[in-house]
Amino acid sequence: MPSPMERALSTGLSLARIAAGSPVTITRGASTITATAVQGQSQKVTIGEDTETTVDAVDWLISAAAYTHGTPAIGDIIARKVNSTTYTYTVEALLVGQSCWDWSDTGKTQYRIHTRKDGASAFDFVVLNEFDLQGNEVRY
Repeated sequence: MPSPMERALSTGLSLARIAAGSPVTITRGASTITATAVQGQSQKVTIGEDTETTVDAVDWLISAAAYTHGTPAIGDIIARKVNSTTYTYTVEALLVGQSCWDWSDTGKTQYRIHTRKDGASAFDFVVLNEFDLQGNEVRY
C-alpha cells in the first residue's frame, strides 16, 4: 500500500503530465502505443571510443501504466510531433553500465526513460587528436 507521500508524488506527476505533457507514440517492433509524456532534461552526451560522438540525449517522463509494452527496452522508439515535424528518439543506455530507464518516484508509477535523438542533426563527430613520439599533436 502506497504511503501518503507516494500518493502525493504520484498525483503531482499526473498533474505534471496534464500541464506539460505531449502526446507521443512508442514503437516496439510492430506494436505502437500512444501515451502522454513530459520531455525532460536534454543534454549533449559524448559516446564512442575511437572518435568522440556527441549525441542529443533526452529523458522522457512517462506513466508506467501507460507504457503497456512492459518496461522500456533498448531500441524502443519514442516519436513526438511538434507543429509539422516529427522527432524520433531511440531508447538507449547512453553510458556504459547505465540502464536505459529508471523510476522517477519511489512509488514506481513513472518511468524516466533515457533516449538519443535520431536524425542527422542529432550527431556531432570529432576525431580525437593523437601525439607523435616527440609529443607533437597530430591532427587529421
